[in-house]
Amino acid sequence: MTTAFSYEHVFRAPSVRTVLEAYFDPDHLATQDKVAELGERVMTENVDDDKVRTTTWTVTSLKPLPGYVKPFVTGGKLRYLETMTWRKADDAIDLIVAPQLAGGRVQIAAAYELAQVGEGQIRRRYSGNVSVGIPLLSGKVERGIIGEIEKGMPMMFACTQGWLERPR
Repeated sequence: MTTAFSYEHVFRAPSVRTVLEAYFDPDHLATQDKVAELGERVMTENVDDDKVRTTTWTVTSLKPLPGYVKPFVTGGKLRYLETMTWRKADDAIDLIVAPQLAGGRVQIAAAYELAQVGEGQIRRRYSGNVSVGIPLLSGKVERGIIGEIEKGMPMMFACTQGWLERPR
């Protein structure tokens, strides 16, 4: 199965690049991880050239898992690989989140597309798909993941906006 999602926010920021760079900034990531109840974040890849920047992290969730998911998680803590690829010419980031769950049968594939929509206003469209290949549970797991994304969206937006407004 696959379930689509899409969210849109407008940040107050001086430029599209400022917002895009935030997604790779270790301080911003640490601030977001705290809000999202994520623990250890370890960078496993970082390639940056004039066309793209690709970074991959292994991330551990601190949140308790729903009972119906626990049998599919090794070690009781959800870990996942998060890969972001910034397509610099397109002002977009492709995001792949692959939870280490059910032998790789769960994935979130999304994109952040940014555009200047006014003086100091940057619109971010975050859209993608959640795919789960677990017979009889796919829809429930997909809805659960999208519910968590939706619940966290206002907090994550506020976190990023607050970080963008901090003096540097």
